[in-house]
Amino acid sequence: MIFLIFIIIPIIEISIFITVGSNIGILNTIAIILLTAMVGIFLVRRRGLSLLFSARQNMHDGVMPTNEIKGGIFLLISGLLLITPGFFTDCIGFAIFFKTRAGFYFSTR
Repeated sequence: MIFLIFIIIPIIEISIFITVGSNIGILNTIAIILLTAMVGIFLVRRRGLSLLFSARQNMHDGVMPTNEIKGGIFLLISGLLLITPGFFTDCIGFAIFFKTRAGFYFSTR
């Protein structure tokens, strides 16, 4: 199963690269890929620091930081997907990032 993922995802990415590159140009495609990677790194770093401080505060209060640990795992997955070059992986990474952010935000308020 995992072997199929390593075969299918690159095929999807290559086909999207070809389609987007033929429509908007190679340099614009590369610029978009680099921009999404930089935005992803910025968002993941900022969210990671927030999770770290929240977990630290919970441990100081004597509470197990389970939500922060779960959020950190999803943040790691979304961060890996966001720094991987490609439109498909960026979409999945942003979806995981914003879904877990919303879930964490509403569960702590």
